[in-house]
Amino acid sequence: MRKKAVPVKEMSDSQLVTAIVRGKNPDLYREVVRRYQRKLFSYLYRLLSNKEEVEDVLQNVFVKTFRNLKKFDTHKKFSSWIYRIAHNEAVNVLKRRSRKQFVSWEDLTKGEVKVEARSEEDSPFEGWIKKESKEEVLRAIQELPTQYREVLILRYLSEWSYREIGQKLKKPVNTVGTLLNRARHRLLLIVLASRLTTKKRL
Repeated sequence: MRKKAVPVKEMSDSQLVTAIVRGKNPDLYREVVRRYQRKLFSYLYRLLSNKEEVEDVLQNVFVKTFRNLKKFDTHKKFSSWIYRIAHNEAVNVLKRRSRKQFVSWEDLTKGEVKVEARSEEDSPFEGWIKKESKEEVLRAIQELPTQYREVLILRYLSEWSYREIGQKLKKPVNTVGTLLNRARHRLLLIVLASRLTTKKRL
């Protein structure tokens, strides 16, 4: 007896991806768009703040998603995968847009939550580096572990509040503050190491 087919709208993301890979039912593609279009638009708009750019990027996100579905590991979370594609596309736009813009390190080093035990290394970093190119900052952020990269992007690119970040990551506000402090410090170290390496090559 053949197993009854699961209605498209009742499929899990994993089932949906598997079905798309096996066949070419356009309803399956439309369902992916239906589930993620509004969420991704909101996420991308927080990053780019430009409706036209967001619409273009969103289209690219779905194109890349569908082209690479065969590479997706269905044991992993599809939402994380498609958000990562969206994030990478947005970062590419920001890089192109911001080649001659600068981001203040003061914005990256200031925090809303005080650190109980402040490292003595922090002060020289904050005093030495005042401004850096936004492109270099974005490149350095990509080298951070996922948990640090995510909180920095949500806080400084998406401009989310600590509470919003906590709700998204399912973490207490104090934990978000701790992660941000650690992430800022590690980001500074990465940029400094990169600058020292560049000087040695010269």
